[in-house]
Amino acid sequence: MNRRTTSASLIALAAALWGPAALAQDAREGEQTGNREIIVTAQRRAESVQAVPITIAAFDQKMVEASGSADITDLNGITPNVILQTEGLVANVPMFSIRGMSSADPDPNADPKISTIVNGVYVPFVASTMLDLFDIERVEVLKGPQGVLYGKNNLAGTINIITKAPAKDAGGEVRLTGGSNGLKQVRARLETGEFANGILAAKISGSYKDYNGYARNILTGSKLEANETKALRFALRAKPSASFDSTVVADWNKENAIGPANHSADNGTAAWLGLPVEARTNVRIAAVPFDPYSRTKSYGVAWTSNLDVGVGTITAVLGARHQDYETRGDFDGLITPVPGFDVTRKFKGNSKSAELRFVSNTGGLVDYVIGAYAQGDKWRQNNTVLTTATTRTESQLDQDSSSYALFALANVHPTDKFTVSLGGRYSWDKKDYQISTKVYAGGVLNTGSSFAGSLKGDWSKFTPRVTMQYKASDSAMLFANWSKGYKAGGFNSRGTRPENVGPYNPENVTSYEAGIKTDLADRTIRFNLTGFLNKFKDLQGGVTRPGAVRAEAVTVNVAAAETWGIELETLFRLSSQFTLSANVGYLHSRYTSFCDDVDGVFSASSTAAGQCGPAVPFTFAGSPTVSYLIPTDNTGLELANAPEISGSVAADYTAPISLGEIRFHIDARYTPRYNTWGRSNIADYYRKEVVLMNASLGLVGENDKWSLTGYVKNLTNQTVMSGAVSPGGGNPVQQFFQPPREVGLEASFKF
Repeated sequence: MNRRTTSASLIALAAALWGPAALAQDAREGEQTGNREIIVTAQRRAESVQAVPITIAAFDQKMVEASGSADITDLNGITPNVILQTEGLVANVPMFSIRGMSSADPDPNADPKISTIVNGVYVPFVASTMLDLFDIERVEVLKGPQGVLYGKNNLAGTINIITKAPAKDAGGEVRLTGGSNGLKQVRARLETGEFANGILAAKISGSYKDYNGYARNILTGSKLEANETKALRFALRAKPSASFDSTVVADWNKENAIGPANHSADNGTAAWLGLPVEARTNVRIAAVPFDPYSRTKSYGVAWTSNLDVGVGTITAVLGARHQDYETRGDFDGLITPVPGFDVTRKFKGNSKSAELRFVSNTGGLVDYVIGAYAQGDKWRQNNTVLTTATTRTESQLDQDSSSYALFALANVHPTDKFTVSLGGRYSWDKKDYQISTKVYAGGVLNTGSSFAGSLKGDWSKFTPRVTMQYKASDSAMLFANWSKGYKAGGFNSRGTRPENVGPYNPENVTSYEAGIKTDLADRTIRFNLTGFLNKFKDLQGGVTRPGAVRAEAVTVNVAAAETWGIELETLFRLSSQFTLSANVGYLHSRYTSFCDDVDGVFSASSTAAGQCGPAVPFTFAGSPTVSYLIPTDNTGLELANAPEISGSVAADYTAPISLGEIRFHIDARYTPRYNTWGRSNIADYYRKEVVLMNASLGLVGENDKWSLTGYVKNLTNQTVMSGAVSPGGGNPVQQFFQPPREVGLEASFKF
């Protein structure tokens, strides 16, 4: 393995375990000592995060605000073995990783391995998951497969986001932010309070952000990594009786992004030397023949109703989403020839979902959750790839998909201290896929390489879960889980040959987890320790295949893999004013089998070192040269975005003054050197070992009525790569970098 962690960093991280960490948690309302209790709904009923027998990282509004988080990527590095970053190659696309398992594909038919749930509704299109965290009640990161109680695609975990419900009292808030790189942001919330004899309550919130970016395109003079976003959210809650309530949340989002700023790594070619010197030596300078862009618009609704029937609660959740986006990017990282790898995507999609469940009351020998789920989406995407002025491919892709499930979880309590949970989910998935690809070579339609097809795929799976939970005392709980997870198969949108379209098969995981959660010393010390083992089978992964006119990245079932590790989360509330906390995780990940051709460099020979399967001959359109696809043993590759060590430290201090109080926050987040691509172990794909620091200092009025806060992100101005990709065909590795140090000032007013 190529992972190396300096001894100094390990010593500092070990010392940090008894100092600060992740995010500090303030005292519960009405308490001056003791860590605040966070209520989560990970098991479809409200309970303390410390009482849930699975590993959850939960961030409530105060924790999000303390970290200065503007969107979900600002939580990156806070909880161990979780990465929340952007994909890089296409703006506004996430790259989430939990316990060494990640996915980062911008296309809609590439279902993620980590599902995102917003207000109980599954978000199917990944470009809709880069969420602003204003007016958020909490964020729950559920680690490991959640194949019983949640919708589809929970192979590695689930990110569950709950927005704030309408308040009982009328009021509102305005938050103004200005900062580095031309950041200007206005966020506001208006509450009606309860009206109509207390039956109704409503709210509206909105956000506008304008950001100039931190990179520059040397060929056009434009700023890159820039964006303008607008967002609105409306919520209406009705409670006509003590036994029934219903809440509708509607949202609308629009983002125009300019970028990304891709940095081409040195591949030793004359074409790379043809880039301007500044673009070769400065990661904040890109050389792109045009300004890449992404334009995204989405809107949706989540409608949740609860009926208390005495012995339990019936809940119905209805959801709908629509999304449009258009992106254009230059994927070869070179300026000659033009075009070299010019890709445009235009997408339009709709999704609908429904869930009906019954949650029984607790207090008896058995309590349970039982329900049914249905989700479907329909989308169309048009792809245009220009390889030369006269060589291109044009694809039209259409897909209808549906997913149905029945699920149940029963908790049996033979004693007051011991609980056994038995659960399972049976899922049915279906996809109908149409593709039409036209290939133009020399400006002429190549009818031999052009094709159209209609494909269907059906998959089903039962995913069980068994949990044992023992409450050793009022302050300590032990648990152990065995569960299975599943993600359906699918089709490739980038396939320009019939054999590249698919289908590929489902992937599966068997997971083992055991741990202890404690709140000690009158709840002033929190100590949570978890160990886990995941075994993946038929892993879906990206490889490079010969296309009609050039190499193309597609998804196939590439491998089997396993990940195991340990996670420690601690928190020390030393007084009502001072909190220290620390998190650290160790992760071991490896492929147990992996025989495929992954690098996109095709051979003129039918044999190669490490060959583990027969060579496959092919020719590109218009070329008489025969090349070979040669599968080789790739078990030595490192899994993408699976750092061996991850840790964070933080401190929060509050000092009362006559005006209100002063609040200070500082955190540091550590990762060692790790591979961000996973298809090659060459150095260009590795993010360096780094400690990223953030801090804020705020003056807050009485009862939080107003605040003035200064912040700094990336305090030590580290140059840090978020990820790297290979577009194939012998082009340079494309690297993408996080912002440099940024400072800002935020003012908020509540009324």
